[in-house]
Amino acid sequence: MTEPRRKAARFGERDAVALFARVFGVRAPGVAAVGVGDDAAVLEPVKEKLVWTVDACVEGSHFERPLLSLEDIGYRAFHAAASDLAAMGARPLAALSALELPPRFSRRELGELTRGQALAARECGSAIVGGNVARAALLGVTTTLLGTASTPLERKGARPGDELWLVGDVGLAAAGLAALQASRRRPPRGAAAHCVRAWRRPRALIAQGTRLVGRARAAIDVSDGLAGDVLTLARASRVRAVLDLRALLGVLRPELVQLANRIRRSALDFALYGGEDYAIVATGPAARRPSFARSIGRIERGKGAFLEDEGGRRTPLRAGYDHLGG
Repeated sequence: MTEPRRKAARFGERDAVALFARVFGVRAPGVAAVGVGDDAAVLEPVKEKLVWTVDACVEGSHFERPLLSLEDIGYRAFHAAASDLAAMGARPLAALSALELPPRFSRRELGELTRGQALAARECGSAIVGGNVARAALLGVTTTLLGTASTPLERKGARPGDELWLVGDVGLAAAGLAALQASRRRPPRGAAAHCVRAWRRPRALIAQGTRLVGRARAAIDVSDGLAGDVLTLARASRVRAVLDLRALLGVLRPELVQLANRIRRSALDFALYGGEDYAIVATGPAARRPSFARSIGRIERGKGAFLEDEGGRRTPLRAGYDHLGG
């Protein structure tokens, strides 16, 4: 006979706000004059341009709860928003967090979720200064993040003759998720463990993004798949992007290749169409390419985005993940 499920400890909005104040801090010195616990946050003025983003992470659409800890969910939700700022060369300043909590969600579970958020915020150099909490059928985390930048990078600045740069790694997160879905009962090891961690704990490349300012002409974060995001950048800049197959294969992590071979999947497909790596694709002159960026292609006159093999044959790149499924 199984033991009866322990009833989750009930808590109200005031309890949740008190927990947020403990975990996130009531004030963020030098950032927030008024933080968690009031009707709204009040931020200190800054001299640089303000860069805003908002990102929703919803159960059933962006994640499956059995595959992640609550701390993982809070952590990756924050980094997903921070990656948008990284691609624009902005530094995170302050965030608002809106939580939708399902029935029977306990105070302990809320503590785990917010610990993940707080850890990610610290890594990004940001403060969480407020937000909202409500009941809902499924768990959801929406992060609104404010950043600052002297000269924000955009998607529309690529020019013919630019190199196409990759900052960070692609394919690992998608391969990690595939490994988990294929073998839910066995703990991942070796290459699988490396890829699973890349999916559970992705990190926005804040430092690298800020160092692209003054070097890159255009940039975009790789959240919906390398192929789709390169195509998006090309359309925004009204140019043609050409990915070099040999160069791209040369920058794939060995853990990705090992895992893909083990589960009989294509490492190249994971890299092109996987998503959720939060790498950055940028374009710029070869002479300005920073040491942490790898050249994986070029920008030409024309339209679209293509993968070019060693024989010069080109395959059109497909669009990436569509958040509305259209």
